[in-house]
Amino acid sequence: MEKIDLLIVGGGPAGLAAAIYGARANLKTIIIEKGAPGGKLLNTHKVDNYPGFKSLTGTELALKFIDHAESLGAKIENDEVIKINNISKKEKIVILKSDKKYQTKTIIFAMGMNPKKLPLEEYKTYFGKGISTCIVCDGDFYRNKDIAVIGGGTSASEESLFASKIVKNIYIINLFDKLDVVDSIKKNIEKAKNIHLKFNSELIKINGDGKKISSITIKNKLTNKIEEISVEGVFTYIGWIPASKFLQKSAILNKDNFITVDYKTGKIGIDGIFAAGDITNKEFHQVSGAISDGTNAALSAKKYIDRL
Repeated sequence: MEKIDLLIVGGGPAGLAAAIYGARANLKTIIIEKGAPGGKLLNTHKVDNYPGFKSLTGTELALKFIDHAESLGAKIENDEVIKINNISKKEKIVILKSDKKYQTKTIIFAMGMNPKKLPLEEYKTYFGKGISTCIVCDGDFYRNKDIAVIGGGTSASEESLFASKIVKNIYIINLFDKLDVVDSIKKNIEKAKNIHLKFNSELIKINGDGKKISSITIKNKLTNKIEEISVEGVFTYIGWIPASKFLQKSAILNKDNFITVDYKTGKIGIDGIFAAGDITNKEFHQVSGAISDGTNAALSAKKYIDRL
């Protein structure tokens, strides 16, 4: 069993920032990431609010973070944490899905969040066969075709703008009477001739032959009017849930399955255990905030180790 100083669960911006600071502090640092490192950045078409970069893709920014962390000696391992033993002791044992084990002095939880699933029976049938949570990833499959985007927030709107250059028509299905976005995004949505807004509307059914989608059925909450719209793809942006399933039997999570932290230090109340990024009980979910969280957690981990 390999002994390390710092194990980070999650390779999004918070985890990568923690790895950079951990490695710079000469801590033997490993990130365990069950997917691709980069987190939600990989699903982001455009980032134009990160200091120092006027505009770049989420993937470009993620690759810069990854390269920086690895150049300092941090390792990124594609695996999944399934259990932690001796969590309150000085030497904690982290067990991975591959059966590999690490003995570590400190742990930073930075798992982020996962997209919410549509509460429809058809979700399982068509996920990966017409339903997706990432236009940046899968939008090109629907080039010159019609799609629906479910949601009315920033992600739904920004990704619809990206898709508007690829697909034929986009129908944004929004439960509310307006988009919850800044004015600049709203104006761009209104200018796009192939984006059609369906306000006060609920998706009630996804229609198809079991192999591919042919249409959706929506219901207007105010008029009760039922409408069927022909689409071949459905992209969902209906919110996020914390990626904390493996901790649900522990006392670490709050009632909403997030981790409550001291934002100055990233501490969660257990010696040697810290948390950062979207897995914590924070109000705003921005890359710059995640970087700050990861930095604080890594520096606190270093301070803790120095006192052992």
